[in-house]
Order: sequence, then structure tokens, then C-alpha cells
Amino acid sequence: MRQNARNIDTLDSSDILNAEDLVKLLNPLKTATTVLCEEKSPTVSLIVPLKSMIEQSMVPNDGDSPTVADTKRAILGNISGRYSGDAYNVLLESTALDPRFLTLPQLDHNQREKSTERREEAAAHCSTHGGEGALGVESEEGEPASKKTALEDLLGDSFSKTEKSSRGTEKEIDLYRREASIPLSCCPLKWWRENRFKYPLLSPLAKAYLSIPATSVPSERVFSTAGDIVTAQRSQLLPEMVDMLIFLKKNMTIS
Repeated sequence: MRQNARNIDTLDSSDILNAEDLVKLLNPLKTATTVLCEEKSPTVSLIVPLKSMIEQSMVPNDGDSPTVADTKRAILGNISGRYSGDAYNVLLESTALDPRFLTLPQLDHNQREKSTERREEAAAHCSTHGGEGALGVESEEGEPASKKTALEDLLGDSFSKTEKSSRGTEKEIDLYRREASIPLSCCPLKWWRENRFKYPLLSPLAKAYLSIPATSVPSERVFSTAGDIVTAQRSQLLPEMVDMLIFLKKNMTIS
């Protein structure tokens, strides 16, 4: 470095300003990455609000420098086409079932309306299938849903949308809408566990959707942990011991 110091290009003032602007611009992406990579509650319901937040932060501004403007266009072009069709509908349903996002302030009007519609459709499906969630989750007792009788199999479709079940679904959804949003630091799954008897139709859906991790990072970290435990010097560890060591490493808090 010292021998070739004269040949090294240095940053001028405009380069430094561009670098500082880019750091500020990319800060929302860093925050979103940090949130989604958490191991405690990396629920899939965060994807739509974070995606909307990133898109809003990348809206062009008259005061943007050419470098910042080009970077914003590139990021918007990359992220705007992600998640569509059924996958996007699942994300909307997950967000609508997260009590942290009851008012959905991060979404625009169309997204908010579609999210509400998806929640209602999922709840209606749940009510017309004996309380079974849209993803086929088990009952609260951990037992699989009971099989249909012959009569239900023959006439179930004709009576699936009775006035009684429709009123019950609408009543539960309206009650959920009136709930106050919980703080962002709270766990949505814990909230649903505490309110599962209050919302017998929505709680199985929440259990199914909100247990989906937003990324594969937590599972990949488990493999990294296993690699740190099973080394050449510890190659004689039994599989059962490896399982216990990994479990303790990922779940035990040492102060």
C-alpha cells in the first residue's frame, strides 16, 4: 500500500457525499433484514408491512442526487415485482391476522381492503369446514379434524353458507377489528393463545399462518451451530447428544 500510494485513487468530496446519501438510503433495508432474521418471532406477517415501508422510502424526491435516484429506481424495480398471486394473498392474510397490524397503517388503501377481504374469506372458509383452518391445522387439543359424515359429504356444499355460520363469522371478524393493536414488541402468537377462546374461528388461522417463518435464516443458523459443535475433535459425539447440545445452544439463555 505504501509503495503504491501514488497510484491509489482517493475519494473526492462528491464521492463522500454520495456514499453518505447511500448509507441513509439503504438504512431501511438494513432494518428490514435485521427484523426478518430474528429467531424469536420471525413471522411471515412482517413481509407485507416491511415491503410497503421500503417502497415508500424509495419514492423519488426532487432533492435526490443522480446516484440516489438511480439506486431508488433499481431497488423499486427489483422489489415491486416480488410476491404475487396466491403467495401474496397468503401474506396479506397473515398480516391481517397479526394483532400488531390491526389498522394496517403501513399499507395503501387497496392493499388494506384486499387484506381485509382475504381475512374474511379465510374466516368464512374456517367456519364452513368445522373450524378447520385454511391450511388444514389441527384442533386446539392437537387432534386432527373429524371426518365428514356421509350426509355432510353429500349435502355439505349446499349448506356450507348458512345464515347462522355467516352471522357468527361476521360477528367474530367485527369483534377482532375493534381490538386495539398490540405493541410491535409483543408476540402475536402469545396474544392469540391468550385470546383463542374469544376467537374460535380466527385463532386456528392465526396459529397456522403466524407460525410460518419469514426467512430460512433461523434454520440455516441451526446448521451453522451444528457445524460448530460437531468438529474433528468431537467426531465421536452420539446423534442424541448432538441433538441435545444444539437444543440447549438455541434455547438456553446464559446470563
